[in-house]
Amino acid sequence: MNNSAASLPLMLKQLRLSEVRKHWESLAEKAIGESWTPQQYLAELCHIELANRDDKRLQRYLKEASLPSGKQLTHFDFAAIEGTSKVQITQLIDSPNWAKTGDNLLLFGASGIGKTHLASAIGYGLIEAGIRVKFSSASALVQHLQKAKQEFKLEDALIKLDKYAVLILDDIGYIRKTDHESGVLFELIAHRYERHSLIITSNQSFEDWDQLFDDTVMTVAAIDRLVHHAKIIQCKGESYRRKTLLKKSQ
Repeated sequence: MNNSAASLPLMLKQLRLSEVRKHWESLAEKAIGESWTPQQYLAELCHIELANRDDKRLQRYLKEASLPSGKQLTHFDFAAIEGTSKVQITQLIDSPNWAKTGDNLLLFGASGIGKTHLASAIGYGLIEAGIRVKFSSASALVQHLQKAKQEFKLEDALIKLDKYAVLILDDIGYIRKTDHESGVLFELIAHRYERHSLIITSNQSFEDWDQLFDDTVMTVAAIDRLVHHAKIIQCKGESYRRKTLLKKSQ
C-alpha cells in the first residue's frame, strides 16, 4: 500500500465519509475484477454514502416526529369511513408540495373514527419524502407554549418549531378555553400562517370553535388563517373504539 492509500482512511474519517471509508477497499477489488472505469468506482462509492445518509436522516426524522406507532396508511380501514379515500390520502403523500408551501390540512369528524390515524399516516408518508414532521396532542403543545410564554420565551419556542415543515396538532377540541391557552394557540397559527403547514384534527366543527378561543374576533381570525390555504376533510363513520367494545361484549 502506497503512502496515499495508507492515509486514505484517515482523510475519509476527517471528511466524515464513513461508508466510503468502510467500503472503498472491498469495492476497489470488485472494480478491478470487473474492469470498472474510475468514474464507475467513484459513483458507486458516492451512491453507498448517500444511501446511508438518507437512511440515517429518515431514522432521525422518524424519532423526532413522535408519531403514534402502528398508524401507517396500510393499517387504515377506508371502508369504515366516508368523506375521504385511500386515493385522496395517497395523493397528499405522493404530491407533498402543499407541505412545502405552508398549506394546511384540517380533519374533522367524531371521536374514534380514525382522524389521528389518518394524520399520522400522512406524517409517516411525508417523512419518507424527506419532509420533517412533528406530532403532538394540541393540549400538550399549547401547555408547552404557555409555559414558554410565562418565561418570556414564546417567540423562541415558535421559531424552534419552524424546523418542522408540518406540525400535527391532534384533538384541538380538547384545549381548555382560557386567556393564556387561547392566546398561544392563536399565536402559533398566526406564526405559521403561509410559512409552515399545520395538520389539525378536531371533533368540533368551525361553528363550535368559539369554545376554544376567548372571543369571536380571535376565533374568526384563527379560522381565516387556517382555511386560507387549506384542504378540509370531513370524516364520517362509526367509532372504532365503540365497534371494538361491542365486539368484546358479544
